[in-house]
Amino acid sequence: MPAPTTADRIRGSLLGLAWGDAFGCPMEGWRAGRIADFFGDCRGLIDAWPGAARGLPPRDRRRLRPIGLHSDDTQQAIALVGCCLEGFSPERWGEWLVEGFAAGAWRGFGRNFVGAVHRLRKGGAPGAAGSPSAGMGAAMRIGPLGALLDGETLRETVFAASLMTHGDIRAAAIAFAVARTVRALIDGREPGVIRAALPELVAGAEEIWLAPREGWTHDISAGHQVSRGLAALLAGGIDDPAALRANIAKVARPHLADGFTQAHPNQGFALLGGAHGLLMALRDDAVPGETLAEIVRQGYDTDTVAAIAGAVLGARFGTDWIPTARLLDGPRLDAWADALISREAPEDRAAFFAAEAAHTAAEKRFAAEWVPERRTGR
Repeated sequence: MPAPTTADRIRGSLLGLAWGDAFGCPMEGWRAGRIADFFGDCRGLIDAWPGAARGLPPRDRRRLRPIGLHSDDTQQAIALVGCCLEGFSPERWGEWLVEGFAAGAWRGFGRNFVGAVHRLRKGGAPGAAGSPSAGMGAAMRIGPLGALLDGETLRETVFAASLMTHGDIRAAAIAFAVARTVRALIDGREPGVIRAALPELVAGAEEIWLAPREGWTHDISAGHQVSRGLAALLAGGIDDPAALRANIAKVARPHLADGFTQAHPNQGFALLGGAHGLLMALRDDAVPGETLAEIVRQGYDTDTVAAIAGAVLGARFGTDWIPTARLLDGPRLDAWADALISREAPEDRAAFFAAEAAHTAAEKRFAAEWVPERRTGR
């Protein structure tokens, strides 16, 4: 694969995220055994849902999506880029979140996102809106900010935007690790150099946001858990995917909240799925498509972990490996990737929300076709 240009790396940070998201969407929430039975070796995005999907339990059929359609991971990434192109502020990011909810644009979101948006809708302060979550929901959307921003501006924007929905220092720290890695790759840094510097860079950012800040009420009790966790994982080596997954579970397990029944590397905690997506993409011998396939074969939160990895892989390898023709809204996503270079959004807020609301409505109609008993009352 030829060395990508800087412009191609920049575009890749968004298109790689979108491809990882779309690739992982069909089996989101599935376990590895079912994925293997249904999709085989899962080396690429399926062309269409097979008739066998009719045999899935109703709850699974209700979650079926049009093949190639991006989910909330890509939606929120584009929205955050759009907000930054307007001129980021916590208040403005809050406007995007609330207006998108009112327009019916958002889809596939979790309860932490909903809670944060509801608090913002009621006039809550941005710094107090975040839900008590140390998840990877902020990291899933953050990669393209590493293509758009740098230095102190990148750090401050990543932490503020992350903590507004996920009010735990760990959610913001893993998001910063992803964005800072994307920035370094675009700047031409080698993966080994990035790995060596990353824990200290994350620790420095954590230190700044662990200090009290007027208007911000996020949970700082975990301290430097993410930077120390990344240091431990990198010290253990990341070249063997199976060994990396085992080490991720070992490092994360002592820090899991009540309710986690298994420390699976594709679950939503920052040091599980967040670290898994990031470090898989930083392996010396990572091959983009194979790396995403290895991630989604593991099951659980396949689209989000693959989106995190995809943003990093795109910044590392550019776009030649990304089958953008398989993305359902490929030309529009291409235009947003170009905006990372031109710094001009291809659509305003209203047009963005209208396009996404149309996709959300189409997704609902698609899922309803797979659960006829729900429509007929049977």
